[in-house]
Amino acid sequence: MEQLLSRRRRYRAKCAKRSVRKFLPDLKCKSVERIKCQIKDLLILMVPSKDFYKNSLRFYKRCTKPDRREFQRISIGIGVGFLIMGLIGFVVKLMHIPIVNIIMD
Repeated sequence: MEQLLSRRRRYRAKCAKRSVRKFLPDLKCKSVERIKCQIKDLLILMVPSKDFYKNSLRFYKRCTKPDRREFQRISIGIGVGFLIMGLIGFVVKLMHIPIVNIIMD
């Protein structure tokens, strides 16, 4: 009878260990101090992400949808930027072709 009880106790202890390992696979060490250190390390990683989430949510709530005039100004600015960048790329390509031909000859 005593053997059966001890086996049951062992089995229950193993199940408890397995469940902890299942939920916290990174905590594979045996000492309590190491587990505390690992939990502190995990919290140190999680706290900045929590602050980032709060700040992002606050920023999102303060944002407003642009009106028609503001949207047109932004669109024109982006369009002019695309044209300038395309023109610069075209000029560089035009200068590159004769330079390569001179070097290759």
